[in-house]
Amino acid sequence: MSFSAQQQSEALMKLRDSLSGEVVCPGDEGYDYGIARWSENCVKKAGYVLFPKTNEDVVEAIKFARGQNLDLAIYGGGHSYSGSSSTEGGLVIHLGKYLNYARCDPEKRLLYVGGGATWAIVEKVGMEHGLATVAGNVNHTGVGGLALGGGYGWLTGRHGMTVDNTVQYTVVLASGEVVTANEKENPDLFWGCRGGGCNFGVVTEFVFKAHPQRPTLFITNLIYTMDKLESLLNAVEDWYETAGPDEGLHWACMRVLPGMEPGKPALVAMFFFNGDAAEGRKAAKKLYDVGPIAEKAMEDLPFVQLNALQNDSLPRDGRKYIKGLTTRFRMSAEAVQAVLQAQDEVVKSNPALVHCGVLFDCCPKKAVVTVPLEATAYAGRGTGVEGGIFQFYTDPALDDSVQRQVRAWAQILSEKTPVAFKAGKGSES
Repeated sequence: MSFSAQQQSEALMKLRDSLSGEVVCPGDEGYDYGIARWSENCVKKAGYVLFPKTNEDVVEAIKFARGQNLDLAIYGGGHSYSGSSSTEGGLVIHLGKYLNYARCDPEKRLLYVGGGATWAIVEKVGMEHGLATVAGNVNHTGVGGLALGGGYGWLTGRHGMTVDNTVQYTVVLASGEVVTANEKENPDLFWGCRGGGCNFGVVTEFVFKAHPQRPTLFITNLIYTMDKLESLLNAVEDWYETAGPDEGLHWACMRVLPGMEPGKPALVAMFFFNGDAAEGRKAAKKLYDVGPIAEKAMEDLPFVQLNALQNDSLPRDGRKYIKGLTTRFRMSAEAVQAVLQAQDEVVKSNPALVHCGVLFDCCPKKAVVTVPLEATAYAGRGTGVEGGIFQFYTDPALDDSVQRQVRAWAQILSEKTPVAFKAGKGSES
């Protein structure tokens, strides 16, 4: 169905009159802000960007999109690397401008969070009361994507996934109805939102469990030469077998690191301990025994700074493509080396593509797998390792080729280290 310019203009005027927020179009002030994204290859020229202040604004946005037969996208934090928070020519409901709040009820130990908030706001407000929830690993990430998709973080070992700590959603449905979803009200919708993504409506508010959290912790970055790869993988596996709930570990192979020659790959292990430094160093002994060439330790890091540590390496500029995958925990050095060799060939042919690598999150999963698989819509609950293969770049002409090559790298890894083939409990998942 097509609409005349006059019909569209009249519908837009009616929409603007109905809002407490605002709507902008190409050329309007605020439009460029409304379509900006964490990754520039996810920027699309929306026909309209609506900044709601209330649930009623979201209702009007959905009515307008349906009435004008527009594609609809929802912006929470704009961190998606698939472009799902953007639309070409359609309507973006941008929650980040006004619905970016967090408030804490310390007596009930609950955090009430707007659909457009980032985790930095949540962590700050929670720690004003000595409370925290499972909040990913990068604090400029939007709450919505993580909280609807699953959600692993440094506190997963102790408290499980973000979806396991969500107790309520306020959702605007496609019908325009505003509903509450929790264990008692709309329980099917509550189940679906915990892992099913934004497919069920626009979530304008989340309510999370908040847990007592000490003000400081220990974290260290250990750097290794590439000849330590197999030793590091063995150490990670040995550590994981006895890791406690207050520990966490990421390991990566990267070619761009501060103070090191760009292009020369190195191994990095980022170890987290939710306690004091002395105990943390004991817990990380297996990693120290591998023989790092450098260390950057933070012995009394304030908790509110934890998820800001990786912000500089993941800035809101440039173009990025990341392919996530879950592997069985026992990863071979041969598999990683095969991916690195393929990446080396790409970098040699185009040095501008030097910023590539692999990253794995090895958080303890006991608190994750004790929740029954059928309890939420999240289908990846198991003891596998969450990983990502990435390429950062700047040239828009490379978008298609970068996507193909990153997927090819993921295929190499999955062929040599089988992707987890089943969810739920068990060492093979």
